[in-house]
Amino acid sequence: MPSQQSRPQPLDSFTKVKPSVYIYQSSSTTPSDANAPDIVVFLSWSGASLKHIAKYMPGYMSLYPRSQIILITSAFTDFLSGSRSCDYSELGPAVEAIAAEPTARVLIHLCSNGGSHKLWRLASLFQKSQGHLLPMHALLLDSAPGKATFARSYAAISHELPKVGYFRIPSTILLFLFLCCFAVVMEVTRRTNTVDMVWNELNTPDLIGTNAARRYIYSREDSMVWDKDVEDHADEAEAKGYRVRLEKFSGSAHVAHMMADRARYWKIVEDLWADVQP
Repeated sequence: MPSQQSRPQPLDSFTKVKPSVYIYQSSSTTPSDANAPDIVVFLSWSGASLKHIAKYMPGYMSLYPRSQIILITSAFTDFLSGSRSCDYSELGPAVEAIAAEPTARVLIHLCSNGGSHKLWRLASLFQKSQGHLLPMHALLLDSAPGKATFARSYAAISHELPKVGYFRIPSTILLFLFLCCFAVVMEVTRRTNTVDMVWNELNTPDLIGTNAARRYIYSREDSMVWDKDVEDHADEAEAKGYRVRLEKFSGSAHVAHMMADRARYWKIVEDLWADVQP
């Protein structure tokens, strides 16, 4: 029986360049496909474990075996900064990897509000450092974006709390108090919370170009990101000139659509990329 140390890890084929940034360089000998994306950027949901994120990687490696994959993870603490910019040391390697291929065709896949937030920060940092918009030829939004309410914020953040009852109970109480205090501060200061700010920024042509084809994957059963929020965002995007299509799943929970129907999910990815304009 192999030792614990010898077991393959979820992202062994990726190079970890920063705590939240991993890069995969294909060594495939498969003939190059001129119609495939050159770079896939995958932005995970908040608090996602690497073993869960890794379940998405074989899909891209199978569809586009020669594509570079840039994985950017997300955590709840990311939302504590409402700044449009972020420290270059955090996402700098991702910016540099994309900027190094000025003619690359880029597919961006984000999950939940955590991935939406990281795209906002990546696009802002790229624009600030490179002087032009982040290249984006296709954008897949899985379970995103949502609006901020107390109940939905609690549901989203509670997934990152300890699972053991002894630790979970005090953590739940602290989370409840934190959200109450945060809501009071936002009301008193009249500030827009980060989740709603990101919701708006993803439909801002000066930050996210309108040329990218979009797909929204979502469901009515999602308790964290409501279907109406996604549909409202898509309607607003279409009114601003974005090319959108809605893909509503039935019965699947938050960021669980791929596991519910793998064949349909990856067909949506293929169709999305097929809609990319030359």
